Amino acid sequence: MVTAFPELPPPTVRFGDLTEPEQLVVCAFRRWLAGGHQREMLWRMLAHDLEPGEARTAMKGLETMIRVLTAHAHRNISYHQPCCPCVGPDEVALLSLVTAVQRAQPQLAKLVAGSFVHNNGLNVLLAAADIFASALKRAARELPLRYAFCAEPAGAIETETMLAPTLP
Repeated sequence: MVTAFPELPPPTVRFGDLTEPEQLVVCAFRRWLAGGHQREMLWRMLAHDLEPGEARTAMKGLETMIRVLTAHAHRNISYHQPCCPCVGPDEVALLSLVTAVQRAQPQLAKLVAGSFVHNNGLNVLLAAADIFASALKRAARELPLRYAFCAEPAGAIETETMLAPTLP
């Protein structure tokens, strides 16, 4: 569904301001990239939050996304350590990518994915994001739409005129 209005305001830079599904996504990326025992913790977290089949699918999609980002990135991608209370701009962009895929907004997904990878990695990144995002969605972990994005020209959007409130 394409929408012209966001469901929630953009997040602040605080991890605690994210919804639980958003925290799950950011934690997943951070723990995978931290490696070692953090990956074991990631598996336990996903296995607890999702059913085992969906957890395996989510891990597969996440791993593929990170491999594609590693192989095809056209710039350095920044992220925080798993325990950090901050959220960086690239982490927000990854949330936007997962949200766009979950919400069937291919133009937004392609735009965000293109900010990370060269054209030769774009379709693979989108496919991997679809695996990850779909597993989360099937497990009822849908991310909220925080940014307005519409594939239709602004003139084609029906808007409702609202009067500004007045003081007595």
